[in-house]
Amino acid sequence: MESAAHDRSDVDWPDGPPADEAAALRRIQHRVAVAMGVMATFDIGPRPDAGPGPVIHAANHRSLADLLLSTATFDAWGWPIRPLVAGAYFEKPGIGPLLRALRCIPVHGTEALDLAAEELAKGWSIAIMPEGRVAPEEEWAETGVGRAHPGIGRLAMDTGLPVVANGASGTERLWPRGRSLPYVRPWRRHHLVLRSEVVGVVPDDRSRDATDRIMSAVARCVAVSDRVTGRTLA
Repeated sequence: MESAAHDRSDVDWPDGPPADEAAALRRIQHRVAVAMGVMATFDIGPRPDAGPGPVIHAANHRSLADLLLSTATFDAWGWPIRPLVAGAYFEKPGIGPLLRALRCIPVHGTEALDLAAEELAKGWSIAIMPEGRVAPEEEWAETGVGRAHPGIGRLAMDTGLPVVANGASGTERLWPRGRSLPYVRPWRRHHLVLRSEVVGVVPDDRSRDATDRIMSAVARCVAVSDRVTGRTLA
């Protein structure tokens, strides 16, 4: 996922997005998080201290339920973060309107990084799943994460913004890959766990090196989350 993104490391980044837009998104995030309580319980780590201004979040991607967990996480943190989501999902019934309500950023191919950079320049923190799709279990069974596209590293290098790694576990049980809908069992809710690590500003000169650094941190967070949910790697 290499991009023609330009060097923005000397940009005077705003402290945050417009206050009224941020407040509106936080209200939506909270409503979705409350609704999610019917399907799952959440164990979310403390809000990472990445400093003021926009932040790039990177997370693993085992399930479509990752978006639901991320919404609950951003609500718990009080942080109006906007995820990048494949544009095709915006056309699907049910999830499409939800994505638009949550102000997710639709992406198609290599334009993703330029769109992300545009929103970062407006003060929004954004979230990316560098694996690029819901990774099949055989790809992440050994290390906890699948192969990542190098675009996340390129974006971090070009912007000079700090990165936060996030690792989730349990979403693959709530909404298994290939299933059209999640399991909704209020009497037996799934336990979802997320842990985070501040990577900070990456010092690398190559996008693949920066991506590997970020994904190593994501894998460490996933390992902690997996231990909490009781999942052990193969």
